[in-house]
Amino acid sequence: MTFRTSFHFAIKPEWEKAVREGRKTIDVRVNSEKYADVKKGDSIHYSATEVKVKGIRGYPGLQDLIHHEHYRKVAPEAKSAEEALHALRAVGLHDEPPHGVLAIEVEFVK
Repeated sequence: MTFRTSFHFAIKPEWEKAVREGRKTIDVRVNSEKYADVKKGDSIHYSATEVKVKGIRGYPGLQDLIHHEHYRKVAPEAKSAEEALHALRAVGLHDEPPHGVLAIEVEFVK
């Protein structure tokens, strides 16, 4: 399998496990220089997991993202969209960062 570009990102251990299990398929990142270069077909490496980027969508903020993306794909342990928002805020994401947020759709590779 050939990828365009490879990135290395940090992720909570429980979310990395959920990615490996196919339960977390949306990685949310602030639309900043570090993440804005990610494109469909790229690979992302977490500590012990590799994923392929299947798609990437931008949103003005977390509320809009959760309105359009299924919250369980973002935070699999959440029981509601509000819990998913709380989980995203707990990792330091702000509701409406200056350049918005990215929903990076990922697929487990290895």
